[in-house]
Amino acid sequence: MSTALVNETNISKKMRDGIYSFTWLFGIIISTLFLALSPLISWFYNNDIYQFLVIPVAIGIMFNTATIVPMSAFNRDKKFLSIARCEAIAEITSILVILISINFIEPIWTLSLKPLTVSFVRYFLILIGAKKTVIGMPHLGTELSLVKGILHFSKLQAGFNFLNYFSRNLDNILVGKYLGTISLGVYDKAYQIMRYPLLLLTFAMSPAIQPVMKELKNDLHEFELLHSKFINFISILGLAVGTSIFFLSEYIVLILLGEQWSDVSQLLKILSVSIPIQIVMSTSGGFYQAAGRADLLLKCGLFAFFTTVTGIVIGVYTHDLELLSWAIVISSYINFVQCYSVMGHYLLPSGIINTLKNVWVTLVGVIVLFLIVYFSLEL
Repeated sequence: MSTALVNETNISKKMRDGIYSFTWLFGIIISTLFLALSPLISWFYNNDIYQFLVIPVAIGIMFNTATIVPMSAFNRDKKFLSIARCEAIAEITSILVILISINFIEPIWTLSLKPLTVSFVRYFLILIGAKKTVIGMPHLGTELSLVKGILHFSKLQAGFNFLNYFSRNLDNILVGKYLGTISLGVYDKAYQIMRYPLLLLTFAMSPAIQPVMKELKNDLHEFELLHSKFINFISILGLAVGTSIFFLSEYIVLILLGEQWSDVSQLLKILSVSIPIQIVMSTSGGFYQAAGRADLLLKCGLFAFFTTVTGIVIGVYTHDLELLSWAIVISSYINFVQCYSVMGHYLLPSGIINTLKNVWVTLVGVIVLFLIVYFSLEL
């Protein structure tokens, strides 16, 4: 819904308030369903504690959903620095809550308060700050039916988000279920460290892509030119980050996690091969959204879902975390080529071949990095 609101040309106060009320109602429904599913979650992991741990998370879902409209107001006005401040304050506040509460309650309950704290503080700051945006601070309204105006775009985006979520989290779910918590701990730590560059780079850039690029969607040649410059820059950056993490993996694990997590470094080396690909591909959604082609984004998400899930299932079936990591890497390569082939065919005027030529730095670089990692681990 957020991307749909950014793409919307005109948003009236009635539409703003109607959609804002809808997000609150939708958030309450989703949170209630999440709470109702808590016994099933506990059964899946054979641990009754999940019935209680979902409570703060479910409350956090409501605030995350209610943040959609005011956050869209910031993005429409390109107030990315203001968003960053709110996000930083929310994270710092959550850390303070953890440091204080850990003296009074069990650590696992302390950790469960983090998502709740982040979502509440971010909601409050973004809502108040929306007063200074063009569409203004939303209020509860009665025109919920006005959500229909963005429903077509939103349902396509929601479909992509749904597929993307499960393709990115199914590995943790299955590893925890079939390989045990120790294997899950090792794999999850390696995956988290690999994801840090994505969080720092693409999650910082992606929100800015759609509001900026949507102004060029009627001039596809200029759109493609800016896209090519951006991709070349981020490809080189991604290769530098991926290569650095491969060669420094043992030191990174030692500094961040300690000697007891030494097994993580081997998996991190393998997953580092996918970093350049994932950094570039994580920004592709913004270009599809800016062009108003959420339908193409959904098709790419569907393809990526099947390739990634296939790789995860094969990796988990072998009960080998290294093979699982390689499966993640290979599926990301396949998804990358498919994503930019679709973009070249439907979106960019120069076509598929020229579009793939624009990302040749990434393609060649990751192949070289793949060979280096593979043969170094074999030796």
